[in-house]
Amino acid sequence: MSKNPLASIIIPTYNYAGYIKEAIDSVLNSNFPQDEVEIIVIDDGSTDNTGEVLSNYHDKIKYTYQTNQGKAKATQIGIDQSLGKYIFNLDADDYFLPDKLQKVVNIFELYSEVVHVAHPAICWHSEDQQRPEAIPENILNQNISGKELLSYFYKEKILFGGGSTFSAKASTLKSLNIPQSVDMYIDEYLLLFTLNQGNSFFIREPLSIWRIHKKNFSGNNKKSEQDNHKAIRMLSNMQAVLDSTLNSDLPEEIKEIHRLRTKIAQIVYEESLNKKSFSSVIDLWAYVINNLNHVPKWETIKKYGVINRSLPIPLLKLLKNVLR
Repeated sequence: MSKNPLASIIIPTYNYAGYIKEAIDSVLNSNFPQDEVEIIVIDDGSTDNTGEVLSNYHDKIKYTYQTNQGKAKATQIGIDQSLGKYIFNLDADDYFLPDKLQKVVNIFELYSEVVHVAHPAICWHSEDQQRPEAIPENILNQNISGKELLSYFYKEKILFGGGSTFSAKASTLKSLNIPQSVDMYIDEYLLLFTLNQGNSFFIREPLSIWRIHKKNFSGNNKKSEQDNHKAIRMLSNMQAVLDSTLNSDLPEEIKEIHRLRTKIAQIVYEESLNKKSFSSVIDLWAYVINNLNHVPKWETIKKYGVINRSLPIPLLKLLKNVLR
């Protein structure tokens, strides 16, 4: 592993022993010069055989074990340890395609004002179900202002460029002090506060594999008590991102939409418990009427489903059944 790397790859992991070898090998087998790469694995308290799997890599990785403190804390530690000029995130259950590192570094080296480079991922549900992310054509292969891109994303209720497609200048990431409380919303947090500092470039071609399976947040749709705990955790994480957003110099339209999203998420949680309160709906509409001053109000109401969230639960269920 290089002592003077150009690229630092951070892999936060928790109980992904069955996947992490492929993630690490995808970096080691890439066409990027290995003397310019370092791989940093932050184990967030795994209780499976992750340590045993990683012991086979010896000096090929930098390994840190911490008691379970969440993904945001693990990511912060990885950023702090990194020595490279550019930092790449790689989720332990994903992997990079061979050209990823070289093509991303080429963009960074070409455009000094670019602080974030991303690309579509190939969404891998199973061997016979794979598809590339449908990133809007108008942002591909463009050197775009990060603030303008954030405005576009949040007005359109979309967000791309996080997870294992995320890379940024180390100088940008090292200027951040990531709250541990953002936890599983670390991808959105990094996008917000990276794009706020410079330009972004989305390479057109897919350069990583994003696995969607029952163990990760993307693929687990089973309803259970565990899901209730997950929902509470995500609400808390979302609130932490909102708090950081409100205390930042991010554009006011971003702050307004974040407040709206958080209020809607609370109502969705109440709906999942069949306990949606009238006061929550009144609070939502009071916010919409009085505070959406920097975004197109009616378009935002439609995009974020404010009307649906206002309906009584029996009527909402009836509509869902009719539209199936």
